[in-house]
This record gives sequence, structure tokens and C-alpha cells, in this order.
Amino acid sequence: MANFNISFIGAGNVGEALCKSLFSAGQNIITVSSGRGDSASLLAGEVGATVVRDGTIPDECDIVILAVPDNAIADVAAGIPHEKKAVVVHTAGGADMNLLNRSARAGVLYPLQTFSRGITPDLQKVPFFIEATDRQSLEMIRELAGLIGSVIYECDSEHRKYLHLAAVFINNFSNFMMTSGEDIARKAGFDPEVMRPLMEETFRKILNIGPSAAQTGPAVRHDTETIKSHIELLSFSPEYQKLYQLISDMICGYGKK
Repeated sequence: MANFNISFIGAGNVGEALCKSLFSAGQNIITVSSGRGDSASLLAGEVGATVVRDGTIPDECDIVILAVPDNAIADVAAGIPHEKKAVVVHTAGGADMNLLNRSARAGVLYPLQTFSRGITPDLQKVPFFIEATDRQSLEMIRELAGLIGSVIYECDSEHRKYLHLAAVFINNFSNFMMTSGEDIARKAGFDPEVMRPLMEETFRKILNIGPSAAQTGPAVRHDTETIKSHIELLSFSPEYQKLYQLISDMICGYGKK
């Protein structure tokens, strides 16, 4: 098994999950740095790493993982000297590899999963999408991903952006729909917990038969009277009315083009 010396810049949700998983896989986490010092200190303490306040990368580092917001990648990467031997990778799905501004020893390690503070998903079930500037770096990133994930795909920046877009629809947008549904349930005077069995069954069906086959509701049935009634009930929120109408129209027309 490979043993890498790894430095993390960024100790947010993604950084925390990857750092802990790599540490559990026997890797040597040597430094952790973050704009938020407290999060870096907590994470470093859990993996036996040194907290670095100025982003300095030790000479013995093999891989630097930038788990930072997309709009910070270029600036953070620019602060890492090119003469360092370490391969510099970012973890963002929607950011081009060119943001690292390196012709060699650079790449991407993108786990297609949702991450939340304090919750480490089973990365053995997570697909990793990798890219690199050169073959040697690609093989190092592949080996790193293989330590914590089971499915690894080579994917260039342009195709990875589409995957990230798909992930936003599947995760972020669906989550907001459930948040909105809970708000409407509260307006009816009920605890949103009453919606949990529906959430569970919705995702059970999606996983078993696929989202297209699992689609139900008034829009699929072209039940215009129910749709009209729902839009009237949403009179307290013009934004919800527009959203309901748009999505209903798209469901009605799905597959017809």
C-alpha cells in the first residue's frame, strides 16, 4: 500500500471528510491549514497533523489537497511554490484544473457526494473523478483515490462540470424542495416530521426503479384542476407559485421533445 505525506489546505466539509478518511487508510497527514483557524486546529488534532497558519508546505509533502471554495482555488494555488515536489490537487467539481496554473504536478480529485460537517459518508460507495496535467501525477492521484474509494473515473474538466451541474439538481435542488415542503406543512399547522415517511418512500423508489419511473403527482396525470388549486393555495408566495407552475409544465412536457 502506498504511503503519502499529505498536506490539506481547507478544513471545511470536504476537507474534513477526505482528511479523516485518508488518515484512517494509514496515510500521513502532516499539515492542515485553513482560513478558519479553529476548524484547522480541530481537524489537525484528530489526525495528528501540525496546524500551519501561513499555508507553508513542508518539503517532504507528496500531495497538497486544496479543499477550498472554487473562487479561492487560484489564489491559494498561486501561493504554493512551483519548485515544490508535491502534486497540487483541488477537489471541486465545477472548477477547471487550469485554475491551479501548473503545467505539471497538478490535478483534480473530485468525490461526487454531498458533505456535511461532522458526517463522514462511506467513501467506498462514492465515485471519484480524477484529472491531471501529466501521467505520473494522474497515477499518483488514482492511487490516492483508491485508498478510500472503490470506483475511479478519469474525467476532464469540461465533462466534470456537467457532473457537478447534475449533482446540484439531484442534491441541492431536491433538498431545497424538501425544505420548502416542510415550510408549507408548517403553514398547515403540522410538524414537518409528518413528511418523513414520504421522503423515505420517495428515495426508496428512486433508488429501486429510477427517478423517471418513480415520478407521480398531478402534473404527470395532467390534472389541471389540482394544479390550479395548488397554485391558488400558494398565493402567500409568488415565488413558490412561479416555481410550482414551471416545474409542473416541465413534468407535463418531459419526454415529448
